[in-house]
Amino acid sequence: MGQAEVSSLISHVPFVVLKHFGAYGQENSRRVVNQVISEKTLYDSYLRPFAIAQQGGAAAMASGRQHDLLMMCSYGDINGTQSCTSNTLNTALANFNFKGLVRSDLDVRSGVGPLYTSGVSLIKPQGALSMSAMNALSAKTKQAIHDAAVMVVTEMFRTSLVTPTGVRDRNIGATLSTSMHDQGINVANDIERRAAVLLKNNGVFPLVKSGSTLLLTMQDLDDTCRALATSMNRLGYSATCRVLNPPLSGGVKPFGKITSANGKVRKEASVVWVAPRTGYYFFQQQTTGNSELKVNGVRTIVVNGNAEFPFANFTSFRATAGESLSLHLSWLQKAPNFTITSMDNTLITALDAMKSATRVIVMANDVGREGADRSTLELPYGFDALIKVAAATKPTSVALFTTGPVTMPWIGSVNGVFEFWNGPGDATADNSIARLTPAIADLISGVTTPTGHLPITFPVATATSPSGFNNQAFWPGIKNEVNLKSPPNGGLGLGFNWYQSASWPVLFPFGFGLTYPTTDSTFPTSSVSCAAATATSLCLRVQPRVTMSSTVKDFTTISQLYVAPPASSGQPKLLLGTVTATQCRTTTGSSTTNSNTCISGSTNATVTALQSGTWNSTNRQYQFAPGCYSFILADHARDAFDILATPRQGNHPSAIVHATAPFSASTDITAGACPA
Repeated sequence: MGQAEVSSLISHVPFVVLKHFGAYGQENSRRVVNQVISEKTLYDSYLRPFAIAQQGGAAAMASGRQHDLLMMCSYGDINGTQSCTSNTLNTALANFNFKGLVRSDLDVRSGVGPLYTSGVSLIKPQGALSMSAMNALSAKTKQAIHDAAVMVVTEMFRTSLVTPTGVRDRNIGATLSTSMHDQGINVANDIERRAAVLLKNNGVFPLVKSGSTLLLTMQDLDDTCRALATSMNRLGYSATCRVLNPPLSGGVKPFGKITSANGKVRKEASVVWVAPRTGYYFFQQQTTGNSELKVNGVRTIVVNGNAEFPFANFTSFRATAGESLSLHLSWLQKAPNFTITSMDNTLITALDAMKSATRVIVMANDVGREGADRSTLELPYGFDALIKVAAATKPTSVALFTTGPVTMPWIGSVNGVFEFWNGPGDATADNSIARLTPAIADLISGVTTPTGHLPITFPVATATSPSGFNNQAFWPGIKNEVNLKSPPNGGLGLGFNWYQSASWPVLFPFGFGLTYPTTDSTFPTSSVSCAAATATSLCLRVQPRVTMSSTVKDFTTISQLYVAPPASSGQPKLLLGTVTATQCRTTTGSSTTNSNTCISGSTNATVTALQSGTWNSTNRQYQFAPGCYSFILADHARDAFDILATPRQGNHPSAIVHATAPFSASTDITAGACPA
């Protein structure tokens, strides 16, 4: 996925930045956390995506644009050394033959000298370096700064980042050339069309144009909501936007005035709160970290580590008039700002807005942003209550704008769910997301057929996810150090493999994504190989089969090929080996062309050691471990696990094949799973 995105981006924009290079896994305490990690875990779990994504820029770099691909080193330390100055990561860049520029993030706790002499070309300091401090630098450091400056400034002029005329972009505070500004918006919309994921569809999408559509949201998506209504109306809809504003600063403070702790001894406060009336409420706990709320003895909001700013955490609930809740709050540093807010006025306003609407789309967002981790996967501001009330009143669908997974207690009562990503984490994001509404309107209306698939698992509940309060092993660095050498953080327990092994309930598995045509992918019954195998690659023929109605315009089908490596390799039980995209229908005006590949032909899927092998520290490359590999065509990860467990049932025999490494030109690809 990263490789395809880089390949598309780098042909349209001047620079592509891959970040954050290292073992970057959290936001709280991100600047100081020390990640103790083995070479195998680092390469197999954390650096592999960068090595793959880099391949997307190979053609551009070979043509002389080697500085157009940048790598941003991460916060935190690798085995006691700051990531941007880590010899381990510098060696990894050399192993990957990376020739682009390396830049730091903001204030990575390393001096100018160590950064530039470690090969960083562009730094982002918290404050400017004084001239006297600059003069005191060694000759070696000054030369490194000079060399880096020449490279960076040369690229800025070459790519028209320095331009006498252009378009002022208030989101980034810079003037861009007109072509760069327009290209950036066009590319962003194209990515949105490909990346958005249709999660549920009870026949509501594509959305009909009869009647009226109410877009209902809260303050974070103000610009986006209004822009989407405009984009939909241009397509022939009657859409209006209503932005609700819950009183985030006007809630009840049940603990009264509390004072900060000293960072060493926790302070505590207890109180009994009585609901004044029946209805929906939400807790808001704004904190800089290390604070915990218990409700009737149950841990409800837990924030470990340090956020870089006061970050609001929300949990909504319903209470009956006179109901008592025992609240206990503890904190280690700055006193949290804790309030309880009634949703009554917000929901009354929403109900009034819904009266004249034929249908409702609730545009919901999370509050994930840089510098702080979410304490829960629940939607903020009482969105869950709003969606429940809307679904009980009008036919309702949900458009999600989130930074990652969220829980959906209302999933059974809504008609459809789209995940559009791009959570509005800060004040400038809303205006940026608003620029994507042409693509979003195309997806809602069916002008564009959704083809996106989830790159992450959506769990049923926070408690049965890595974010759960009782799953602290998944949230590293609480004490500013994390051991990534042992499970679950060591590799075998990461991602969809852990959900499977722990039997945690999953709402939407990794790789899930709906579309409008009926799709399927199988291996041919003979001649599965499409090219001679090598020690580092295996080519398999895949038969995509698609049934489309006449209303579907352009359509590309996605085939996911999963790999089950031998247990002796020390790898996870299942990996995503590769993804193929096959253009099945091309629409030009009134002319429609269907591809025979999606009717009776086949396409090639190449699985490489870079994608599915393991790091060999002696050869300094990824390689397939000796043993039998199963290759599985599946709709998503859960489907792949089912096929692997029961390869002889139903249509499974045509969806799984196996071969034994070391691979070579004489390797046979055989139907079915690896022998037990």
